[in-house]
Amino acid sequence: MTKRQNSSLYFNIKEKLLKQIQTGIYSVGQKLPTEAELCVMYNASRTTIRLALNELEFQGILERIQGKGTFVKRKELQLIQTRSFTEDVLMQGKEPRSKLLEAKVIPAETPLDEFLHIPPSAPINQLLRVRYADNEPLLYERTHIAWSMAPGLINDYKDGSLFDFLETKYNLKVHRAVEQLKPVLADKIAKKLLHVKEGSPCLQIKTFTYLSDNTPLEYSFGVFRGDFPNYTIERFF
Repeated sequence: MTKRQNSSLYFNIKEKLLKQIQTGIYSVGQKLPTEAELCVMYNASRTTIRLALNELEFQGILERIQGKGTFVKRKELQLIQTRSFTEDVLMQGKEPRSKLLEAKVIPAETPLDEFLHIPPSAPINQLLRVRYADNEPLLYERTHIAWSMAPGLINDYKDGSLFDFLETKYNLKVHRAVEQLKPVLADKIAKKLLHVKEGSPCLQIKTFTYLSDNTPLEYSFGVFRGDFPNYTIERFF
């Protein structure tokens, strides 16, 4: 089975489990079947089952308790979108800009290897950028893309839309992204990069981006400054 076939299978299993949770077959606080039992139920390998469970856990839907099993967590907000930061800013009548502060290769450590479905210690492109709207720093983010997906990215990418660059140079077209939002207080990094006071309200955002066959493309962690009037998120159903 190829990597992309395996990605499609794990995604189908993840979606089936998610639907069962949403329809109440598995309720909040309920324990899921064991990995071995799920392997039999879905005629899949333990690796595939683990990938499906990992993603649901990363998205805050499941939690694993050592020695007890996997349980359904309380429902949390998730946003599904396919637009880039650049498109979002343009749609609000502002001028987007990105400043690349750091580009390097790092080894895949847990949980990055699990997020990107790559072997431990495999090379990862890591970019640190500050994103601007009308020259005001709005967001800083660390983006991680497996070297195997985009070899040489850290040397070739300079600025502009990363999604457009990935599609043009590597033929990698973003299909969907899952975003997790969480209120946080500004730390020293946010103070320095976003020009806000340490301890002021901010919004943490984690993004998981996928290709059309559900292969993970990118994982990013970022922080929005909290003193802008509002953020607009548009959904399509």
